Amino acid sequence: MTATMCLGTTATWEKTDWQGERAWASSQNNVRAVVTEARARLIYLGAEDGSLNLLNAPSPQVLPDKNNPWPNQGGHRFWLGPQHRWVWPPPADWEYSAAQNASTEAGVLTLQHAHTNKDYPAIAREYAWEGNSLRCTARWKDDGQAHFGLHVVAVNTPFAISVHLEKAKDVPNGLVAARMVDPASPIRLPHPSITIEGDVATIRSEIKTTKLGFVPQPLTIDRQLGWKLSVQPGPSTVATNEAPDQGYLSQVWVGDKTNDIAELEQLTPQLKGDASGNCSSTIYIVATPPAR
Repeated sequence: MTATMCLGTTATWEKTDWQGERAWASSQNNVRAVVTEARARLIYLGAEDGSLNLLNAPSPQVLPDKNNPWPNQGGHRFWLGPQHRWVWPPPADWEYSAAQNASTEAGVLTLQHAHTNKDYPAIAREYAWEGNSLRCTARWKDDGQAHFGLHVVAVNTPFAISVHLEKAKDVPNGLVAARMVDPASPIRLPHPSITIEGDVATIRSEIKTTKLGFVPQPLTIDRQLGWKLSVQPGPSTVATNEAPDQGYLSQVWVGDKTNDIAELEQLTPQLKGDASGNCSSTIYIVATPPAR
């Protein structure tokens, strides 16, 4: 991989190759980020020497065919909700198409998604370091539909996460069964994948499939060799008062023993354009090396 130079606090992006895919790489404070053009997304975040990826990143890339209509692409996915508009799989422009182009300026890497599906606006992604956090922003033009942003970060199993609960009259357990429908379905407890102690829920993978929504908060997990990965909500433009899953927008998906990935998700409220008609949705992803 091509070496990356840091100028002050702004790390530059350099062209590189990742598992045979055209890509861009940047390093900051002993953490390396790699964004692949073939998948139009962040695909590696972890050890600077490339030895430990904190993200799920299947390789080589497998594209859909009749035998495998929705292969996992891994990394940082971004979709526009609500999901019931497109059911599954996500539109190919977002999930299975290479970036139309990529460019970098002043420490910001910008990728333009393919745009063949006229039912949705064109999406551009930005990646840039802000201190130790990697800012991940999606931008699009308001097309008059009520979209919300849906960031999904895929990680390998085994997986366990502890999440803060905030109880309310209509959410007495402090978490919802996240299905992006309102009112959100109540979660049936006890559940074999969920342990609750006070105002903290611990969710474990490889037991029974569930998807859960929590009040907005950082979603932080331990990884191998003392590393930590945190997926944190960021600003969005322009947020409305309407939100999926009763506003429980920090979400976790885990599968049963047949699944080898889990997902950390940050959603936004429904968004409308700013004065220029632009919408945006941002998360921050933080990879923390082990203490020395």
